[in-house]
Amino acid sequence: MNIRNIIALIFFLFGVVLSGISFYNNQPLVALTLILAGGYTAITILLGVVDSLSNEYLKIAAAVIGILGLISVFFYNKAFDRNLQGTYYAVLSDMVSIDQRCKPMSPELSNIQTFGIAACAAQGNSDQLGAVVDLGKGLYFGPTVTILDTGIAQAASNSPNYCARAFKAADDLCKTAFFSMNNASKRILIDAAKY
Repeated sequence: MNIRNIIALIFFLFGVVLSGISFYNNQPLVALTLILAGGYTAITILLGVVDSLSNEYLKIAAAVIGILGLISVFFYNKAFDRNLQGTYYAVLSDMVSIDQRCKPMSPELSNIQTFGIAACAAQGNSDQLGAVVDLGKGLYFGPTVTILDTGIAQAASNSPNYCARAFKAADDLCKTAFFSMNNASKRILIDAAKY
């Protein structure tokens, strides 16, 4: 085996591993995109730069992988999760008046309230900015760079959902703080606080 075959095999295996992680995270479309991108990258390495740039099938494959990547952003990015985005407004509404339901209010809960109001007011915008970045990557990164970027993103921690974390902290200190929220909304935020 020469060095080109080894590098191609590494990229393909990298795509398979990332695909497995995405499939485990209930993102089958991302998993499909990553395994295709891994295969695409391996083939382009094996063919070489000149042959891969002139190959019409690889051009079509790159376009298909790019389209799948863009569709994946719309399916799995939290900016497009209408339930989560609506929950931010519900928690913000209750967070503003938390001092009326949690008496006497501890200094810790007061600090959480102040932080939570700012976090929940900005969380939707933060999610939207993340979606714009992901869509930009989908438009301008090819399959090879997508594999590398996904690997880096998997290794790095996701940006935390500060609104969900503030909700969880306030809810732990005062169970009556979020009386207007239903259990499904609370569950959505508790799940979002894990990341």
